[in-house]
Amino acid sequence: MNFTEFRTKWAPVIDKFLSQHLKSELDNQQISQIMSYSVMAGGKRLRPLLFLATLSALGQEISEQEVQISCGIELIHTYSLIHDDLPAMDNDDYRRGKLTSHKKWGEAEAILAGDALLPLGIEWIAEGSNEIAIVKIITKAIGANGMVGGQYLDIDSTNNAEVADDEDLINQMEWLKTGCLIEACVEMAAVYAHADEQSKAKLLTFAKDFGRSYQIYDDLVDVVETSEEAGKKTHKDQATGKNNTLTILGLAKSRQELSELIKHAETALTGLDGSVLSGFLALYQKVLS
Repeated sequence: MNFTEFRTKWAPVIDKFLSQHLKSELDNQQISQIMSYSVMAGGKRLRPLLFLATLSALGQEISEQEVQISCGIELIHTYSLIHDDLPAMDNDDYRRGKLTSHKKWGEAEAILAGDALLPLGIEWIAEGSNEIAIVKIITKAIGANGMVGGQYLDIDSTNNAEVADDEDLINQMEWLKTGCLIEACVEMAAVYAHADEQSKAKLLTFAKDFGRSYQIYDDLVDVVETSEEAGKKTHKDQATGKNNTLTILGLAKSRQELSELIKHAETALTGLDGSVLSGFLALYQKVLS
């Protein structure tokens, strides 16, 4: 099975679980509606699919239990997007071609929707995996030493001339705010499926390359795509004083860095059933030309 076939099979399953359980598990249907608005806004489902694809590469059967874990990851990712879009953060009006949560429902409502999605996501992961090790991986990845820490560095570095040329700090910031959660998707699957040490090492190398390259890809999207193509406002990073890989390396070198990371990630999958996982890397092709 290739990536397209895998996504065609499992993305609707993920969407169905999310839609049904956000309604059935929440007592207050108004907050359920606000939470569902952002979750069901048409995302790529990259992170839950990455978790499931890693399981598949390791020969692990996928049932509703594994889908629940993957959907927990998606809830956590969506919480981060809702809070990222707030006026105090990135101040975005559109996400995935729709009004952001705070523009649709109000700032307080958006904050609370994000606050509700985070613990529900952890709950689904805990219930589905029944393993403290899995829960520890995801909570570490999204906390102060992971995603939140990266978001802080992002805010702190914006319009900060002192860090404009600090490549190490920018790499750390972009890894923490984006790469950590992507790596966690793969690591959770490897632990859940009891991968041998060699396979786990290869998968984590792939995950580190994929996670680091995804933020470079996102930085490039801001420059090479229109707002209609991206589903959000583009050509914004430079205007708002963002410091990132693109502002340090420029367009050509950023593309070169992305290409090298893709090649290294593909090499890491040698010896594994990685046909689906390698397909994730094809997502980047539209920003490389």
